[in-house]
Amino acid sequence: MENLLAEKCLAAARSTGAFTPGELDVLEDVLIEWSLHPGKDYVLLTDWSEGQLAGFLVYGPAPMTDFAFDLYWIAVDTAFQKKGIGKKLEEKMCSALLVQSTRAVIRVETAGRDDYLGQRYFYLARGYTECGRIPDFYSEGDDLVLYCKKIGKQSSGR
Repeated sequence: MENLLAEKCLAAARSTGAFTPGELDVLEDVLIEWSLHPGKDYVLLTDWSEGQLAGFLVYGPAPMTDFAFDLYWIAVDTAFQKKGIGKKLEEKMCSALLVQSTRAVIRVETAGRDDYLGQRYFYLARGYTECGRIPDFYSEGDDLVLYCKKIGKQSSGR
């Protein structure tokens, strides 16, 4: 991978220990696609602290929808976890979406394994609702858990 930012994102994701080698391969493909065509299918948001990449988030438009988006990846380097970086990145995404449109639906798919409990709590705390679950989707005992969140600009009442 030749893009330095993409390499730093991949290193941050690796540092978490949360992703399987297969997931990291997919992330690398996504980052390569982003570096070749920024903003086409994927938008990359980053947060920096003391000159280092603290975390990143990748999202993009959901195909065949008017105002739906997929939050594909969010990772915070272990050196910066528990400091609100994930929250800041998710808020930055929501703000960016509401610059484009008056409303948006955000979809997130994550794992149902016990070691992903923290990630699932994160989405619930950020206002996402569990919209569905497919048992044993990823592997035996590892469900796909689907979360969604609707956001919109506040009406001024005029």
